[in-house]
Amino acid sequence: MNCYVLVGGRSTRMGASKAALFLDRIAAAARPAFDRVIAVDRHDGTPQSIDTIFEDEHADEAPIFGVQRALADANAKCFILAVDYPLITSELLRAWSSRFAESSATMLVPYADKNLHVLCAGYSHALLPKIDARIANQQYDLRSIAADSEIVEHSGVELLNVNDSRELAEYERQRLLASR
Repeated sequence: MNCYVLVGGRSTRMGASKAALFLDRIAAAARPAFDRVIAVDRHDGTPQSIDTIFEDEHADEAPIFGVQRALADANAKCFILAVDYPLITSELLRAWSSRFAESSATMLVPYADKNLHVLCAGYSHALLPKIDARIANQQYDLRSIAADSEIVEHSGVELLNVNDSRELAEYERQRLLASR
């Protein structure tokens, strides 16, 4: 199973490139758990420090475009991971990818802090027609396709999603705690 790391966001709330901050960390955590780790960037992006594929050109901005490109490339079950989960671990990714490989569900989605983490989830290639249709109708919400998913409850810091300076400070605090 491949892991696709979404790096195409503009990082406007963060004020700095999340790919520059976290991609190496995310890729290192994913490598032991997956056959290949591949970055997915905007159509006008640049190659990253790992193998990189690019979204087709489109006018709107949403993670669904990266998911679409990953599923087209994978042509099989795969794992989608946003670059803004810097505390994710190899152990969790290995456990979730193994569970998803054995599941008949079209998605495996972690649930933590009252949120479905659809950008740290397993996706079946069978979802591609549904995603294509949603894009055609300009319906970009990924949570709505997670209705028939296998949900995995999780209560740990690994799903801290870093999008702004406050969350970056929490990430740094958690890293400091882990190093003690």
